[in-house]
Amino acid sequence: MRYEPPFWVGERLFTQADIDLIRWTVERFPRLSRSELASTVCENLSWTAPNGQLRIYACLPLLDELAAAGVIPLVPMAKGIPRRPTRSPAAPLPPLDLTVPLHALQPVRVEPVPDDQRDLWNATMDAHHPLGFSRAVGAHQRYWIVGVWNASPVILGAMLFAAAARNVSVRDDFVGWTVTEQARYRQRVVAQSRYLIRPGVRVPHLASYALARATRRLGGDWLERFGYAPVLVETFVTPPHTGICYRAANWRYLGQTKGTGRQDRRYDQPGTVRHVFVYPLRRDYRRQLTSPALPQKPVDEPSHGMDGGVRGLITAEQRLSEMNRERIRQRYEAVAPFLNEKQRRLLAGAEAIAYGQGGARQVAALVHLSADSVRRGMEELHHPETVEPERVRRPGGGPRPKRESDPELASDLERLVSPDTRGDPMSPLRWTTKSLKNLAAALCAMKPGRNVSTFLVGQMLHEMGYSLQANRKTLEGKGHPDRDEQFQHIHDRAQDFQERGQPVISVDTKKKELVGTFKNGGREWQPTGQPERVDTHDFPDAELGKVAPYGVFDPVRNEGWVNVGTDHDTAAFAVASIRGWWQTMGREAYPDAKELLITADGGGSNGSRCRLWKIELHKLADETGLSIAVSHFPPGTSKWNKIEHHLFSRITQNWRGRPLTSHEVIVNLIASTTTKTGLRVRCQLDQATYPTGIRVSDADLEQVHIEREDFHGDWNYVIHPTATHG
Repeated sequence: MRYEPPFWVGERLFTQADIDLIRWTVERFPRLSRSELASTVCENLSWTAPNGQLRIYACLPLLDELAAAGVIPLVPMAKGIPRRPTRSPAAPLPPLDLTVPLHALQPVRVEPVPDDQRDLWNATMDAHHPLGFSRAVGAHQRYWIVGVWNASPVILGAMLFAAAARNVSVRDDFVGWTVTEQARYRQRVVAQSRYLIRPGVRVPHLASYALARATRRLGGDWLERFGYAPVLVETFVTPPHTGICYRAANWRYLGQTKGTGRQDRRYDQPGTVRHVFVYPLRRDYRRQLTSPALPQKPVDEPSHGMDGGVRGLITAEQRLSEMNRERIRQRYEAVAPFLNEKQRRLLAGAEAIAYGQGGARQVAALVHLSADSVRRGMEELHHPETVEPERVRRPGGGPRPKRESDPELASDLERLVSPDTRGDPMSPLRWTTKSLKNLAAALCAMKPGRNVSTFLVGQMLHEMGYSLQANRKTLEGKGHPDRDEQFQHIHDRAQDFQERGQPVISVDTKKKELVGTFKNGGREWQPTGQPERVDTHDFPDAELGKVAPYGVFDPVRNEGWVNVGTDHDTAAFAVASIRGWWQTMGREAYPDAKELLITADGGGSNGSRCRLWKIELHKLADETGLSIAVSHFPPGTSKWNKIEHHLFSRITQNWRGRPLTSHEVIVNLIASTTTKTGLRVRCQLDQATYPTGIRVSDADLEQVHIEREDFHGDWNYVIHPTATHG
């Protein structure tokens, strides 16, 4: 027989008298259904959960195994009983296309599922989880993972915590409990049986963050719902998944299962091997899950069962004492996390008074307090007038705070970090960083015998309103008075060209780049410990020199043209780049074009005051027959040029972390730049020479057919070809 009294089922100790009572109940009420019979047995034995509910689901398998062993006569279950109709299933939550950083969804919360949303939770888990879902059996808790997106709550995922597995070798070895302790305390281990991030949700670190939030509140929710708090959480991860989110949330990896399930009693069916992770909810989880086991062969002592036989194995007094101690421990552990030191001391004292003789020593051992603390709690309960109503401890204990014993400490720290004294030549931190370590060392050096920790310095800085801050680019300087009007003028002019089907381009020169084995900002994937080797100093290579990429961006077609020049960045080079764009891409894209609008910066090779720029544009107008309109951005606003954000930034991202070792590498990297929005880039190498120092006389400038607009003609003008002004 498997069950030989005394034995434990969960937290319940069964004796021979209990078995006799179960046999008498089964024989006395043979017509009861299994659930009614289990309910009656639980009532007769006072077998309840900590929340007062009957242990029906624990009693049902016990009855089956007692009947299989021949201990009780149990009538076989009737077959063919019609099931009650199931409820119509709810529609699951659809996939959600959401790719954002975690901070964009804050606050992210883990909330229990309301009763009216259980069908929605079940349907969502069954539709999207690889293992599916039918129903939760036994004690369980459902959760939603909820965030805030566009000022509205959105469900990001779901999870389920339920009863733990019966036998897991790596977990049992980790806990270190015996078979008796396992049967007795397994209910205090909870398993995360389902975890789902909603399909389409791609939020880095969301899974580990939600795990941390769930384990933080699981103990309180379980205690409120079922009357006891779990101390350990386990989960199983099916390969090829490795449980990265559990590792990131500080879960402990124990090993792998053997691949057998609860239906495989003989362990001869090959199954799926899974990774086992656990997370302790309490530091003393091992002590909570283990206790001295009962003796295997206790001394026989009389105990009267229902039939009057003398079959008991332990005395009623021993059983009652064991149950009382267990109840004291459970009550204290359920309430202690919510109490302060004084309240825990008083609670332990009350339990010791109720226990009777030897209560202080017994309760102290059960709740892991010192016997002196329990006795002090008993004294305070006997003399309540001695209890401080507003304080946890008596006043006057502990050393005085540093800020009281050293009144000058706060003013010295303020003088060190104050922005007004940054340039004070007497400040010891004038040429050092304001780290906590340096501040603490400086404070200690200012006064003999002063001892200040970095933690205290950080605490005082926060109280004084300081925080670590970086420089922020917010000061734009003096802007041109017509800056906003010019922006609006460029917008209206570009919109007019686009509506008439005429090309609009944005032009500028990208930052000059060194060619050779020089460091390039950013990082790219390389074998571990094998970074790309580059020169220590950025001295230009005499043969390769530098390149000046001049870009032309068409915002309508989302296309870019880059002319990589190896000579000087002059106006002739700028117009040659525009000419290359027109001959290679523009003429084909706009076969009926009569005009061209160029938006450019106010300075540089395409500046508004550059005479050679206008001369070269006039040559281009004569070659193409286009009337070339130009609008310059006001001084100091070059970052508003569209090419900066739509083309140059994409090129920088594409070649990040890669040394620009040759002209071919630069051209290929630029030409391979793409984006999800469909950006296409073409590139060529321009090795022509563009000398500097070319002077343009007034007579040469008068030959340019330029038409200036009424609003800032120096910024907005049109250069017509000679043929239209002949």
